[in-house]
Amino acid sequence: MPRVAAGAVPWHQDKSYWPDASANPVITVWIPLVDATEENGCLHIKPRTHRQRVLEWHRETVTGTGYTALSEHQLGPAPTVALPVKAGSAILFNDRCIHMSTPNRPETVRWSVDLRYQPTDQDPMPQHGAGFLARSAQFPGKVATLDDWMKELPEHAEG
Repeated sequence: MPRVAAGAVPWHQDKSYWPDASANPVITVWIPLVDATEENGCLHIKPRTHRQRVLEWHRETVTGTGYTALSEHQLGPAPTVALPVKAGSAILFNDRCIHMSTPNRPETVRWSVDLRYQPTDQDPMPQHGAGFLARSAQFPGKVATLDDWMKELPEHAEG
């Protein structure tokens, strides 16, 4: 949202939001539904930080959002790379990649969708929201439907 503190997200690693599931490799697919520009707060990353361990983080306290955040001294020497992309593009990164977004300065909303994927043999982390098994090699005949997801059922059997 324009001029809303929650629209700017401080430097962080997504893994800081689910520390109780530290063994789970999670891939985020970030899809902007409108063009993401430097003016409206596109994603910024620190290249090659996806190989790092999970860094010690703190709760951001200035805006009241409760976002997790890293301190400046943790960002390292990698240059910051802004990733402006067109609507419908996709940016993929793992849960250790250091990233952030800047404030949305225009008067329009910057809409985006985050999809997160993890291996099917890992803990589904239900304490962090209802996920669903889209399809797996182990159970190719089991696919979750929207109705299953709304009822917080992990999957159903075909037939």
